[in-house]
Amino acid sequence: MVGKKYREFGQDCQAVSEVIGQVLMLAIVVLAFSSIAMLVFSEGGVVNPPHTPKADLQETIDTDTNTVKIFHVGGEAIDLEDVKIVLNINGEQEEFNVSSDGVSCSSTNNVLMVGDNIEINTSQRGIDLNSTDTIDMYFVHTGSDQVIQRVMLQSGNEEIEMEEHDGKSLFDYWITPYPNGSAINEIGASSPTIKVDEPKDEQFIEFMPPKGSPGSKYEEFTFGINALELGINNSFNATLKIDYWRHDSSSDDIVLKLNDGAPDNWTQIDKWEYNGKPGSKKGWVMDTRTIPLNGNVSNNTELENIKIRFVPSTKSGSENWNKALLIDFIGIHIKNL
Repeated sequence: MVGKKYREFGQDCQAVSEVIGQVLMLAIVVLAFSSIAMLVFSEGGVVNPPHTPKADLQETIDTDTNTVKIFHVGGEAIDLEDVKIVLNINGEQEEFNVSSDGVSCSSTNNVLMVGDNIEINTSQRGIDLNSTDTIDMYFVHTGSDQVIQRVMLQSGNEEIEMEEHDGKSLFDYWITPYPNGSAINEIGASSPTIKVDEPKDEQFIEFMPPKGSPGSKYEEFTFGINALELGINNSFNATLKIDYWRHDSSSDDIVLKLNDGAPDNWTQIDKWEYNGKPGSKKGWVMDTRTIPLNGNVSNNTELENIKIRFVPSTKSGSENWNKALLIDFIGIHIKNL
């Protein structure tokens, strides 16, 4: 019995020794990693990320001369050696720096500062810019590998063209509710604005005109316009365009209303009727309506706050697919004066 107890005691001691050994090995490993961490993160071992300049840039594009201009309008100076400009033209990327052919800069000290600009002439690479191109620009700081600014110069139906008009620069383009605006009906339900961004793209917002009670149902559009960002002067001409599809007797009359930011101050800017004949065609028919806005929108503040209501009504009591109106496109056309 005594010998058996001694054997059990010896076995227990052996087990304790193994546990102590594992603990010691774990402690050694922890100490080793701690030493390495102290060496890496000690003074002189920490790698600070490169600084990314913060700057405000504005861009213009002239498809007639194949030029893109980038203006430094505020913020920190940028070393031109650390600048890379990427133009994404219909999905194809072109990279430029200050030493590229066709690139010029107004800076005299190789630093882009407030008031300086960079001009890119894409024709030097055999690239012709068209008003129907979709063009994104990325202004990249190569020192930190960060994008300082990304902007869409033009998108499909947007034409950002610079012309000369009586000696002044003239910008000419369409602004739609996509991507910065909204499309909301009378009960507050919203629709994707991309549906009214392009005509004849098989995307549209369906509207079912109510019987009588004009104004009881409507679709309201905002455009999210930033006049400074888009380079719009305080003196301009504005035109509204709307494309929509109708069926045999979709609507008897349609009213367009405008609000320039004043609460509940809606102004009727257009109304037209159908009296049967225009709606007698078989199948779906696209109609286009173009309305000058000069008498209703006279400055940038009113333009930035503009809302448009599309208000159809019908005398028919039937509500079915053939009575629907399909809003295909709505946009505001701007010309700087």
